[in-house]
Amino acid sequence: MEKEPAPAESLTALEATRQLNAKRLQRPKRYWTMLGLMLAVFALMPYMRNWPPILQYITPVILLLGIAAFAAWKQPTAVRKIRLSGGMKLTLIGFALLGGILGGLSNALYAEHGWRWLPATAAVTLFIFVRFGGRAMDRSWARRASRGEH
Repeated sequence: MEKEPAPAESLTALEATRQLNAKRLQRPKRYWTMLGLMLAVFALMPYMRNWPPILQYITPVILLLGIAAFAAWKQPTAVRKIRLSGGMKLTLIGFALLGGILGGLSNALYAEHGWRWLPATAAVTLFIFVRFGGRAMDRSWARRASRGEH
């Protein structure tokens, strides 16, 4: 007859499994880097204002496709199966709104006052905010998923 594990041992093993699952469920760092870089591309678009029209349209598309192709390389299976919960949707909508507001404001001030530093500052701010804010959101989501909360 096998000896049953003590409750403390079972709880320790359960917590270790939860921590491992939480770590495995997180998106790779490059995911948030990709999203931050994509928003930064939009924030830098005012610099392209004096370019020929075809380049104004093609350059961002090429940059976005290049960023996506680089970041999507060898994506883990668990990441592809992640479903957006209410909190995650709100966070992604928040990132998009932040990108639109910062990008639009920097574009308007660049056009009106010629502040050349503003689009670059907005791009760096967006990248940093998404890169680190996204990782924090991911860790929170992974902890909830690992505990079975939805």
